[in-house]
Amino acid sequence: MSKPFKFRPQHSIDGEGGTTNGDRAETAEQAIREGFHLPDKDELEGCNASDLISDIFHLCDRQGWDIDNVLDAARSAWRDER
Repeated sequence: MSKPFKFRPQHSIDGEGGTTNGDRAETAEQAIREGFHLPDKDELEGCNASDLISDIFHLCDRQGWDIDNVLDAARSAWRDER
């Protein structure tokens, strides 16, 4: 049985002490808060994240980017950075 994943906010994604997982999570939170005009006091919900992702899909459509390729690249980077 595999060990459950635990978020490591201080883990450097480049292995050199630069940007961390916590930094990236903060960037995503700010994108959600700004995109949906959520005050800092409001609690985030999973639906906010799914709305942002669907908006990114619309951007992919507009730009002619293949959504599956974008998702594959994002999943690969996310797995490497964990």
